[in-house]
Amino acid sequence: MKQKLFFICFFVFASFIAFSQTPIHVADLSFKMKSKTTEEFYYSFAEGDIMVMDFELKKGKGVDIEVVELPNQTKIKQFTARISNYRINVTSTKVYLFRVTNGLGNKMCSFSIKRIPKSQETMNFNTGWKWKTLYDTTYTQYREDSLVGHETVHYTETVKEVASKELSEVVLVNNVVQVHSEGIIINDNPRAFVKIELPKNQKYGNVEKRVCGWAYWIGVTSKNSKILERLLNAGTSSIPSLEEIKYFLIGKAVSLAIPEGTDNIQWYLVKNGYDVDNFMSGNSFSWMNQNFGAGAYAKFIDKNTQGTFYICLLNTYKHAQVTVKAKAIALVETITYKNVDYERTKTVPKYVQLTKTRRNISSSQVRVPMDEGR
Repeated sequence: MKQKLFFICFFVFASFIAFSQTPIHVADLSFKMKSKTTEEFYYSFAEGDIMVMDFELKKGKGVDIEVVELPNQTKIKQFTARISNYRINVTSTKVYLFRVTNGLGNKMCSFSIKRIPKSQETMNFNTGWKWKTLYDTTYTQYREDSLVGHETVHYTETVKEVASKELSEVVLVNNVVQVHSEGIIINDNPRAFVKIELPKNQKYGNVEKRVCGWAYWIGVTSKNSKILERLLNAGTSSIPSLEEIKYFLIGKAVSLAIPEGTDNIQWYLVKNGYDVDNFMSGNSFSWMNQNFGAGAYAKFIDKNTQGTFYICLLNTYKHAQVTVKAKAIALVETITYKNVDYERTKTVPKYVQLTKTRRNISSSQVRVPMDEGR
């Protein structure tokens, strides 16, 4: 009886020894690696497993071999060309990362991974893995205004109001211009111009000044040729005063007197000096207004009231020069403001500040053994 019991115990012990030392293949890998590349493999192991790893580099000096128990516990990391029967004791069921990193040159690798189960219960353990989503919840406090009603607020509003307005005239031009004739024997330049520079609008303190309008008059007042004398009836009686030009500007007069007679004078209103230079040189130029005859006039109200203007004159009569009188005035409005305080009321919302808590949920994915959670 004792001998029979001995044989039974010996058989059980021998079977256990034989079972516990029998490796189960997890992976047999052969792969090529190009220069400066990395290969990664993931497998799960059960608690109590003995992991057995073999590696052989067919060609080359070596590669970096690393085995990591996820998430970040390194079990082995070395530069080698061969690993034989390297064993790692698995203390808990986890996913393991097997990383092979190549440096320079192409490599041919052979990789074998086995496991020795701790017991019969883990013999059929699934070495695959799956993704598991982890959620992390945090709480953040913040302050927020909350409407609790409305209230009436009294306040003082300062308003800028017009205290006074005043119109004044500014004489821009009041001079005489000689316009030569081209001549037949001696060629002079039959061109001339009158420059009109408007005052700049200004603002300072409670005072504002602006040009609200301007007007010009220009006309032939004398002639230096007997032939032109007969064609042109011009005299001092045809020259309007500055006061008459002002009345025309503000609308009290609908027109101004101009000399009668010759149409040999051409008038051009020009905006910039570049075109004046072209005109004086006989080149093409741009102009705003154009007129022919012994005189011309125009006015501008609330437009073209800033900058510099030029009246260009061309004497097309070849036998005599003419004398031209030019006049221009501007009306400047001076506005004086005053600050007036008014008592006002308004309804405004009323808030209180509350402390609130915001829940923040973030997620991440991790590799876990295939059998986890079953």
